[in-house]
Amino acid sequence: MQENETQDVESLNEVVKDTTETISELTNGGTNSVDTPTLSPSEQIVSDLETERMGSFKVGLGYGDAVYFRNLLDKSEYKGPQQAYLLVIAKSELSSICVSLKDSEKDKRFNVDLTSACIESLGFFMNSFEGKGADSATKLFTASMLLRPAMGIINNLDVQLAEAKKNIESIDK
Repeated sequence: MQENETQDVESLNEVVKDTTETISELTNGGTNSVDTPTLSPSEQIVSDLETERMGSFKVGLGYGDAVYFRNLLDKSEYKGPQQAYLLVIAKSELSSICVSLKDSEKDKRFNVDLTSACIESLGFFMNSFEGKGADSATKLFTASMLLRPAMGIINNLDVQLAEAKKNIESIDK
């Protein structure tokens, strides 16, 4: 029995080693490297915009803000596996932010990096959040304003992407 387990572990280790070597060759320009297609200047602009769009954005958050967002996600309703995934990913990212801000000054906001997926997920779940009373409304509105600058940048990138893609389509005609 133990011999089979040892063989399984050795076999798994060999697969991991082979995979690691292949990845290393691919990323370091080894003999197995994949040819990267050359992009036109317009296509490169689209690629750069897409990369920026999927990246991280600075958001001014304090510990209390991060906890509010995390708790809001705990109370959020979702439909289907896609929304569940978005909720879990955003919650994970915000939990990490909470940990990093835990020992900071509680009354101060710090620029933290949030991914576009987290920001947009928060916006989505905030828009479907239901509450009662002025206090709850004030907290939700204030929290939404913290995301507004980053959402503005994301929306601007979407406009630039659409224009760049339109330019490529017009060139291809």
